[in-house]
Amino acid sequence: MKVYEFSKKLGTDNKTLITFFKDNNFKVASHNQNLTDEQVAFAKKNFDAKKYKELEIEIEEDEEEIVTPQRKVEVPIRELRKFNMDDMIECRSVVPWKMVEIGADRTSVYVWESYGDVEIVPYRDLQSWRRKDILTAPKIIILDADLNELWKHDLGSTYKKFLSVEYPEEFFDVEDAKFRTMLSNAPDIFKEVIKYTAMDMIHHENYPTIQKINIIDEVLGTCIKEFI
Repeated sequence: MKVYEFSKKLGTDNKTLITFFKDNNFKVASHNQNLTDEQVAFAKKNFDAKKYKELEIEIEEDEEEIVTPQRKVEVPIRELRKFNMDDMIECRSVVPWKMVEIGADRTSVYVWESYGDVEIVPYRDLQSWRRKDILTAPKIIILDADLNELWKHDLGSTYKKFLSVEYPEEFFDVEDAKFRTMLSNAPDIFKEVIKYTAMDMIHHENYPTIQKINIIDEVLGTCIKEFI
């Protein structure tokens, strides 16, 4: 059973369920990930949607109480680490389809099955992809803060859109007007992700709202509504 299927059974959302598993030391990172029998049994016994909802409210209230200090605090600049060619870097897919990429030596093969999948890639291969679409479009993001900072000018603004998004359904959580503006101004790779995700959600009966479907069809010129 996949995360998004199980989250519906528990009456919660994917992000909350993934957070629950991570809090309990289970390696769950994607809405599309298959859960083990152990994970399902553990969640059925221990997951409390109300508890997580109350926790979110407490966090929001705490944030409101934070007082901005009057005195400017000097924050020391952290020195970014230097990378060797053999350093292994975690990279996460941000496209909801299978992707295969060849390394610089033409023999190494890297496979990401879907959005959220993580593959370990040597620095030398990332260096060879540094200005290619796989990173600048992007199709994968680098899970190393230092390397992201070092390459931020090459990776560009489109890369930043995907950096903090754990799963593509998050894009459907915004209000309709903002969703339309976001989609209208989005780069091509972002539009492809939205279109593919909408079709995948419909296929798995995890339907977006009809308003979101109408917006996608109008902005992208698709006919997704016909598949409902």
